[in-house]
Amino acid sequence: MPFTTPAAGADLIALRDEVERAAGHYYHTPQQQGIDRRTKQFVVDRCVPFVRGPHVLDLGYVDGQWADALLPLGCRVDIVEGAVRHVEHARLRYAGCGDVRVHHCLFQEYTPDTLYDTIIAGDMLRYLPDPAAFLLLAGGWLQPGGRLIATLPNGRSLHRRVGALMNLEATPVQANQRDQEVGNRQSYDRYEFRHLLLQGGLEIEMLRGCFLKPLSSAQMENWNDDLLRAFLDVGDELEDYCWFLYAVCRKGRP
Repeated sequence: MPFTTPAAGADLIALRDEVERAAGHYYHTPQQQGIDRRTKQFVVDRCVPFVRGPHVLDLGYVDGQWADALLPLGCRVDIVEGAVRHVEHARLRYAGCGDVRVHHCLFQEYTPDTLYDTIIAGDMLRYLPDPAAFLLLAGGWLQPGGRLIATLPNGRSLHRRVGALMNLEATPVQANQRDQEVGNRQSYDRYEFRHLLLQGGLEIEMLRGCFLKPLSSAQMENWNDDLLRAFLDVGDELEDYCWFLYAVCRKGRP
């Protein structure tokens, strides 16, 4: 059954409008395709070894970063995406690829026709009005022994703490301009992320931080790979200050 609320019809129309609005900001810009994609690849690389195949659900498509990492492993990937712009990009990118199916709908509307070995919830939980309820639903889409891998930006990352001390925002977790543009409803630190996953009926195998981001993306756009990797390594010592959080989970016992 799709996830619904008492006012599902009106709510879903509003959510579709918001998804289309947010898709017009940030995504496919030089910053997103440049420094942010380079550093997000660190998160993808950390998570891919925990993927169980062959059937994987990719929740939320931007530019194929997750699918591109999964297909060489022999995975069959179902992509769920709500924004027309991203759906068109995905269908063009994977045209003729029999191992990719692209579903145009909101996450809340998706009804799978199979169970999955792995579900990738890549940076999408923060956009949902009720992420815990969605996780409870998505847990039912997993094969026995399957995994759900979730990633989120850290609301208390080093660069957000620095920004708050510079009075760019009142606190590290206050929504900044980018959050508002892309429709971020909630920021999470590692404790809040853990609580959300447990509320969603999941058992957490691993919850880690990835990549220490000291400055804004614009200030780091010309950093070379060696410097970025140094901050990746230092981030392993300071995980609560890292830019991204990632969790490897399995469906909890009834």
